[in-house]
Amino acid sequence: MSCRSFLLAAVVFLGFSQAVSRADDPRPADAEVGRQLLAEGDALADQGKTTEAVLKYKEAIEQLLPGMRRLPFKSVVKQDVTAKKDMPEYLRKQFEAETAPGEFRAGELGMKALGFFPKAFDYKSTMVAVLTEEVAAFYDPKTKTMHLIQEGAVEDAAQADEPAKPRGDLLDRLRGKKGGFDKEENKSVIAHELTHALADQHFDLDKSLNGIKGDDDRQLAMQALAEGEAMLTMLAAQGEDWDGSQTARLPSRQLEFVFNLMMPMLPAASSKALRDAPPIISESLLFPYIRGVVFCARQTNAGGWKALDSVYREPPLSTEQVLHPEKYRERPDPPTAIDLGSLPVDARWKELTRNVVGEMQLAVLLKKFDGKRAAAGWDGDQFVVYEGPQEALGLVWFSTWDTEEDAAEFALNYAKFQTSKLEEGAEPPDGPIDDLRREASGRTFLVQRRGMDVAVVEGFDDSQTNALATAAWKAVKTEKKVAVPSKEE
Repeated sequence: MSCRSFLLAAVVFLGFSQAVSRADDPRPADAEVGRQLLAEGDALADQGKTTEAVLKYKEAIEQLLPGMRRLPFKSVVKQDVTAKKDMPEYLRKQFEAETAPGEFRAGELGMKALGFFPKAFDYKSTMVAVLTEEVAAFYDPKTKTMHLIQEGAVEDAAQADEPAKPRGDLLDRLRGKKGGFDKEENKSVIAHELTHALADQHFDLDKSLNGIKGDDDRQLAMQALAEGEAMLTMLAAQGEDWDGSQTARLPSRQLEFVFNLMMPMLPAASSKALRDAPPIISESLLFPYIRGVVFCARQTNAGGWKALDSVYREPPLSTEQVLHPEKYRERPDPPTAIDLGSLPVDARWKELTRNVVGEMQLAVLLKKFDGKRAAAGWDGDQFVVYEGPQEALGLVWFSTWDTEEDAAEFALNYAKFQTSKLEEGAEPPDGPIDDLRREASGRTFLVQRRGMDVAVVEGFDDSQTNALATAAWKAVKTEKKVAVPSKEE
């Protein structure tokens, strides 16, 4: 589950071949001025003055981006150069600042109870290592600052001119390309991050993300909107499409086809930290970029860049709507909110967390058991995780599905996955699941299906399991609705 709300720069790159005023800047945004500034930045880069070049690129794209995105900057975006060696400490402080005491641990144990992480896995250390290696830049909506990551030590960010260690785009990294400061990559990354800054000034990204509590599936969908928009502007920058007209028409199906071809290659192009991480980490990090850009292109194909403004005001409610964009507008399929309410556990058990898995993460969880097919048809879920005696974990999970067939398929495939949580030698089921009860080390593992609903209870003794299952079947269902704040009037 996501424990971050600040927006990260893209870690994959794909190339293809009107002036708007800022509220507090007397100079109008001007495409010609922007192009001239880009040329000046290139000249500085050629002289080895890479930090000055980056700052010049930022100034240029602040002139160019409003004309592409059809939105004015309301204020100048602050920038900072952060040394890569300082990233681990910065990230740890971010995690601590954005989660209440014990919240990060609770989320980690929730993932372990579901089966995403092995029992001894250290989530925070892994995330710090992964993000330190993969992030090229990021925009922090809390401080309204764009951070560029400098590979070498930085004594004075304003004067440092050491060339950045080359990263290259995905295809270049696959080909083993080596070189110094990459001008085009830096322009693309800056365009990406300034897009976040522009969206934040108009749609308050911090409130939009942090306003979503107890629903990581919905937060992933919101991240897909923000990162997908920034991926589109990055593509436009790479193609020098500064009025955005070509990029807005780039067929979403074409993008989906290209990224589907690239997906199998991504692990080879990733850092060791990401390659070694559980699949849920790598796939959750990539999802907002890869699926988000396809979702956003679907919107601009239909209504141009301004269509994204209306999506920010009424964002997707689930990863299902991002994975299947037709379920967002053409054939709306809002998810069902599930409320398990107060559950009857005895005093030895403490509730740690309750949250939503959603279609995207379900597909990862059941990857070895026809995950995409098993997760399709998801309509809503909620799980609650408890910690009991001797650090035992207990899980209550209720989900609802579009059809009885969808529910039956999920129940069977989840029961097969659940077998890995039992004692060695346990046999997976091979037929339809309506009421499957299995024991392991004095704990009960239950999967029940009734019509379009499935209840899962794991880790408790038999008596508590019965009481919890009975309570789970009384879960309240309502239609999930948009309630995300916006700065726009």
